[in-house]
Amino acid sequence: MSDINTLLSSLDKVKNTGPGKYIAICPSHADRRPSLSIKLTDDDKILLKCWAGCQVTEIVGAIGLTLSDLMPEKPQGYDRAHARVPRFSKSEMFDRLLHESIILGLGIRRLLNGKELSPADIQSINKAESIIDELRKEVSR
Repeated sequence: MSDINTLLSSLDKVKNTGPGKYIAICPSHADRRPSLSIKLTDDDKILLKCWAGCQVTEIVGAIGLTLSDLMPEKPQGYDRAHARVPRFSKSEMFDRLLHESIILGLGIRRLLNGKELSPADIQSINKAESIIDELRKEVSR
């Protein structure tokens, strides 16, 4: 399913709190004030959090849904065994981005101070730019 409007129409006292974010009365306990946070992620997953402590399975069960209803449909022909695995963890990518950004910053500083870049400096800057571009592609997959 993963249709936010279907979910929201099943809840009471729904209030939009921002782009793709809502609060509502939790259907799985005697809620007087909205305690259920709902968020639609960029990849169309629906996240639920009851601040009173209800489990997600209890929440979806109370409105006749299942956990799979909170996730987008898999594309036709999707094979989990062949799903793409990221080459780097987020922390590895951040660390690498930071390192390469420092190299670019040092090169810019040399140029701003009126100094020329050596062939080795230019090679390091080109490599840093290439690695940053690889990281950009990795994140956008």
